[in-house]
Amino acid sequence: MGVPAISFAIPYYENPAYLREAIDSIRAQTHLDWELVVVDDTGPEPVPDLVAGYDDSRITYVRNETNRGLSGNWNECIRQTRGPMVTLLHADDRLLPTYAERVLEAAASRPHVAAVFTDVVTIGAHGRPGETIADFAKRFARRPKHDHDLSGDAGLAPLLAGNYILCPTLCLRREVVGEKAFDQRWRFVPDWDFTSRQLLTGHTLHSVRAPLLEYRRHQGSQTSALTSDASRFVEEIQFLQEMALAAGARGWHRSERAARRRITVRGHLALRALADLVGGHWDGAREKLRILGVDLGRDERFGTNYPDPQ
Repeated sequence: MGVPAISFAIPYYENPAYLREAIDSIRAQTHLDWELVVVDDTGPEPVPDLVAGYDDSRITYVRNETNRGLSGNWNECIRQTRGPMVTLLHADDRLLPTYAERVLEAAASRPHVAAVFTDVVTIGAHGRPGETIADFAKRFARRPKHDHDLSGDAGLAPLLAGNYILCPTLCLRREVVGEKAFDQRWRFVPDWDFTSRQLLTGHTLHSVRAPLLEYRRHQGSQTSALTSDASRFVEEIQFLQEMALAAGARGWHRSERAARRRITVRGHLALRALADLVGGHWDGAREKLRILGVDLGRDERFGTNYPDPQ
């Protein structure tokens, strides 16, 4: 079997119904030279029979011996694939039919880029279009309305102001990013760290301004769980502190300011605290407001040692 033009890997843990939708969306691609590896991170609902039922030689199933965690399993997904371009499709999302065709076309015209990414359509638990406050806020990211490259301070600053690149849209160039692309320190922001580090180290990302993936938001997702207990925000603040220092060391002042101000993270934290108050979740609201107060109370113009919001 030859090396495919593009590899898809699905990091899977549970919910076979969503997984089936994700696999079906790959099989519906207009570009046919692909492989798919479903990498099961020792989840409670193994699916070897579901995958075998497709009877498609392009699709394989791997179950990890031990749980690797979010970013660890993403790295395992890259390791398990063979193509020069690799997309990690989340098990609850769906690709639109021309995704592979469009990202491969963009990658071929820009052989230097580390990754290509696309816009998305947000859907809810039942697959119908919907939009959250976070999705609405990302519309206002300062970026061109046409396909474009991201590089340097000008590319990094808006990305640090608000993380508008969604991981399952990323098509990674293996020879540039390697097989350990995601830092396993992070539980929530390994994708934001990945894209930011690519720019910090001099690489380029390419944006295809077409919605080519349906991104599902639902209460069962890891994003929702981490948002509810505030650990998401603690990690985002820590990440942006590190980015401020890294950007400042390079003289990238626009990116440094964006990371220090972290307007989007602070705004989201305040809105979630308000939602907790309205819903009567007093402990959750109190913790989010405490984290926000600690973060706003810092004067980051002096020194580089920041107290942990926890």
